[in-house]
Order: sequence, then C-alpha cells, then structure tokens
Amino acid sequence: MSNQGQQESLPVQLSLFDIEIPGLGHKQRRNKLDKRSITPESDLQTARFWFKVHLESSGHPKNTVYAYTNDLAVLIDTIGNKTLRQINEKDIGAYLSSAHKKSTRKRRLTSLREFYAYLIHDLRLQINDPTTPFYPERVNLKTPVPLFPEEQKRLLATARNLGDKYFLMVYLMLKLGLTRTELLALKKQHVDVSDPSEPIIYINYGDPRWRHKDRVLKADKEFSETYIQYRDTIESDTLFPIIPQSVNAILHRIAKIAEIDKQVTPQLLRDTFGVGQAKSGKTEEELLAILGLADDPRNRDSVRRYIRLANPMGEVGDTSSDSK
Repeated sequence: MSNQGQQESLPVQLSLFDIEIPGLGHKQRRNKLDKRSITPESDLQTARFWFKVHLESSGHPKNTVYAYTNDLAVLIDTIGNKTLRQINEKDIGAYLSSAHKKSTRKRRLTSLREFYAYLIHDLRLQINDPTTPFYPERVNLKTPVPLFPEEQKRLLATARNLGDKYFLMVYLMLKLGLTRTELLALKKQHVDVSDPSEPIIYINYGDPRWRHKDRVLKADKEFSETYIQYRDTIESDTLFPIIPQSVNAILHRIAKIAEIDKQVTPQLLRDTFGVGQAKSGKTEEELLAILGLADDPRNRDSVRRYIRLANPMGEVGDTSSDSK
C-alpha cells in the first residue's frame, strides 16, 4: 500500500490546544483565545480549533465532531497551514483527489462545506468559498438482503427465549425500524404503555436540526407485556445501558442460535422493516417519515430500494403520495 493510501485510512491528529496565532509569534492556551479574533488572515489550524468548539457547543455527536475536524487535519497535512484567504479551488481539488474512494471524497467535501458555512455565515468572514465548484459524487447504495418472514419469526423467538431485553431490542429494530443510536437513547419516559393494547414509543432527538427524525411509533400488546416486565427489573432510566458494539454482538449471537446464515446487523433489521412497510403500500414520503429520514436524493434512493424489493416483479414508477 502506498503512503498516500495509508494516510487516507489513518486519522491525523494536530494539536488542539497550543495554537500559533498569526501576528503574535508565540503560542497561547485555549482559554486565552477568542473566536472573534479569527480573520481572513487566520491560519487553518486556528480556525479548525474554533470550528471544533462550535460543533461541540452546538450539540453535534462526538463522531461527527471527530470526522469533521479530522478531515480538516488531513487538509492541513495536504496543503499546509495556510491562511483562510490563501486557500483556493486548486487546494480543494488536490485535497479531494488525494482520497481514493468516492465515499471518502464525499465525506471530505461535506466536512469542508460545513466548515465554510461556519466561517462565512456564522462568523461572517469576507472570504470566498473554494468548495463552490465541487459537487459530491454519487455513491451507489448496496441492495440490502432483508430477512425472510420465517427468519424474522426465528429471530424473535430466539430472542424471547434468551430474555426480555433481547426480545425488546430485536422487536424495536425489526418491527419499528429504530436505528442502533435510537435504540440506545431510549428511556423509560419515551415508552407509553398506559394503554397496553396500543403502546406508543416516542423517538425524540430534542434538537431542531433533527426534527425530521422525531416520530411516534405504535407497537402491540406483545411488546407491552414484555416491556412492563423488563422495565420493572431495571434501575436505570435508560432502557439499554450498553455500548453500540454490544448491540451488534448480541444480534450476531441471536442469529447464530437461530441458525440464520445472513449477517444480522441493526441496519439489516431496519432494512427488513423498510421493505415490510413498502409491501404494506407505504409511499416514498411515508417511508421517509416512518424511518425518520430527511427528504434528499440519497434517502429517496434508499426508500426506492425498499419499494423495488417489495415489488420484485413490478415496475417502480412514481410512488410519491401525489400520484395516488
């Protein structure tokens, strides 16, 4: 593997605390810096630091903060610690072309656009946005292989035999389409079983930026009975106080016991749910809503995959609600 290929896969960590401020000639600590001092003559490393502070204070997930700031670290490593005014389209082109994968180039461009939106719109710096001429490359989505109805039954039955927690985890992802993140964020206050025959699960991100992800989902009596038993045995307010990797490990174990050959992951369960909803006649708009997806071209492609899989012998035409 070339050094360039290795560089792409390994994170680049630049100092976040000791930052050289142009014009001062020495390093100052974080608590002595002020984002208002950022100007077009500020260097990338200084701007990157304050972009990280901005992302954290805005409530962005840790993995998003890491991805954006690490991409900027790679930019600095590629073009040098230039001032904001010096960065041009040629620099951006060199940075993007150094990535060998479409998905990496697309992610880097997203990171840069967020960075320049912060500089130009939030800080109101009078600089040009060198990312303007660039467009994200289309990354083809893989066609999922959902669980067959009989496999779904085996998975749920096996999970039930292993315990209430495992049944609830599988049920929420398979029957309601929760993501792994949403599953682990669930608290007792999000589950309403005041009417056990029609339990309600509230997915609430608590952030206006993710309002499209908020939704109200209905379960069934089987869920209520199991949930009430489980709820009364746990002390924590969080329903599943485990790390993300444990969810995958649990699903792998359940699938192995159930003798399911497919690689059962949280995404596969969500895909299976999506296909099932498409089979029930849900439109693109309805699928976007029930899955908590933003209405953008990539997510449209995702739900169209579900519709195609639900109707393998049919043609997928205009499946929007307007066509009905």
